[in-house]
Amino acid sequence: MNLRRTVALSAITAFAVAALTPAGASAAAPWWVPMRLQGTALVAVVASGKTLVVRTASGMTLRSIDSGATFDRVPGNPDVRPPASVRSGNDAWVIATGRVLHATGSGPLRLDPGSPDLGSRARLIAAPAAAPGVVVAVAVDGTVWRRGQDGGWGRGLLLLPAGFPNGVPAITSLTAFTQPLSVTVYLGTDGYSVLASPDGGDDWIRAGPGLPESIRGLASDPTTRTVYAATSDGLWAHRLQALPAPAVYHDAALVWRWVGIVLVTLAVAVVAVLALRRAMRPAVAQKRA
Repeated sequence: MNLRRTVALSAITAFAVAALTPAGASAAAPWWVPMRLQGTALVAVVASGKTLVVRTASGMTLRSIDSGATFDRVPGNPDVRPPASVRSGNDAWVIATGRVLHATGSGPLRLDPGSPDLGSRARLIAAPAAAPGVVVAVAVDGTVWRRGQDGGWGRGLLLLPAGFPNGVPAITSLTAFTQPLSVTVYLGTDGYSVLASPDGGDDWIRAGPGLPESIRGLASDPTTRTVYAATSDGLWAHRLQALPAPAVYHDAALVWRWVGIVLVTLAVAVVAVLALRRAMRPAVAQKRA
């Protein structure tokens, strides 16, 4: 194939690729970004507006009042624990003696019908305010349970082993926004990083690109629209953002897309025919001889 033909085919292919690419496509912002305390193992985090409190693996409690720009030791070195109850709209949800209790408004807490036995040491619970009635709770054996809006409880997730000899990663933390910003539930693990359920606990995906695999604590703050992760390598943050939208082709763009497909097909066919003819020339010449 001579140089002129090669240049022509390259131009056709480049034009076709451009036609196949929708306008306006852009890369999404980083899903997780490191904040402070990189190189320090953290085991817990709580967040409220600009105030962040973390607990280090060495047993030190630190506080920031400037959204994580600086941290100082907390007098008395109190422990840091996630909230024992969550509120979603007008509903309050609590794990007590291994069962989920529910209260509406200022009413008393009562056992939620159908609540599974989570185990006496169960403590992880989340209820996204954007999906009233939906609750996700973790049993001590690692089973993730989900309460649907109809009030029925069912298993939502059972983690598989991460590989020999690590076994099944421990579930360390659970959070969701307590204001109706998103139905997503975030689950921290010591081995699978962060899992997220964009439908309130029904389906789960890996959602920790760039994060360390060991997540020891999660906290969500609706005022800053942020999820914080206490990890084996400091504090990280995820700012609430929309998932990338699928490409949309409109009118002329759709026409040029099909033109591009046709041109690519023709270019490939031409290259194949020329290559076949070139390969057959020696055989034809030998036969004539």
